[in-house]
Amino acid sequence: MFPAVAVCGGLVKTLGVRGDLVKSFSKKLIFPIIGEIIDKELLESEGINRDEIIKKLLVQSESRLMVEDAVKSYKTDDLLKVAGNMVDWFSAEISKKSDIALPWVNKYVRVKVKVNGRKVWQYQLGEEIYPDEVNVLEDENIYPEGALKKVVVNSYERNQKARTKCIQIYGARCSCCDFDFEKKYGDIGVGFIHVHHINPVSGISEEYKVDPERDLRPVCPNCHAMIHRRNPPYKVEEIREIFDKTPNKSN
Repeated sequence: MFPAVAVCGGLVKTLGVRGDLVKSFSKKLIFPIIGEIIDKELLESEGINRDEIIKKLLVQSESRLMVEDAVKSYKTDDLLKVAGNMVDWFSAEISKKSDIALPWVNKYVRVKVKVNGRKVWQYQLGEEIYPDEVNVLEDENIYPEGALKKVVVNSYERNQKARTKCIQIYGARCSCCDFDFEKKYGDIGVGFIHVHHINPVSGISEEYKVDPERDLRPVCPNCHAMIHRRNPPYKVEEIREIFDKTPNKSN
């Protein structure tokens, strides 16, 4: 029987056989690693299941050290069980839509699949859409874009994988003002950023190929809005220059 668990201040703790509370692992540390494992896999495939995530946790040196450290508190030498508990907590916090899991709540779609006769969660990319941003299409190194559609205003179907790849290359920090949502807002800001298309798709009628490194840049919502204050939009470099030269006025 696996030990009972409790949550306290972002730490997952286990209740030992004598009822003593033993620190196990920090969700704040392990969850971003699990998210990164899922993201990397989803750039190459359509999904990754719970058991596959566990195996990758035990392959990466940083996460394996966390699992090995947690093993001491669990009073077991079974790394697979401890790693499995970490992945299960990740899923549980997503289900609860807790602040610590907010970066991944809408990012993934979870479906039950059978693995070795057991039903486990499989993670797939969802449709986390920010204004003027992405949607799921197909997995290629160069990503197709286009297909104008009507929601409340016109928006283009964009590729979640292209967005993920862009942030993987440039980081989740604004290319114009260097704003970092995680540094300012903590857990709820992890991974949050808009992605700007340098060549705006609004002026292109035919489907075309988007290269995340060449065509996309991460920008904060404020700078993104300023980029589109004119038509054609300002260049990222132009907004950065304006931002750097404009004095900070508090009133």
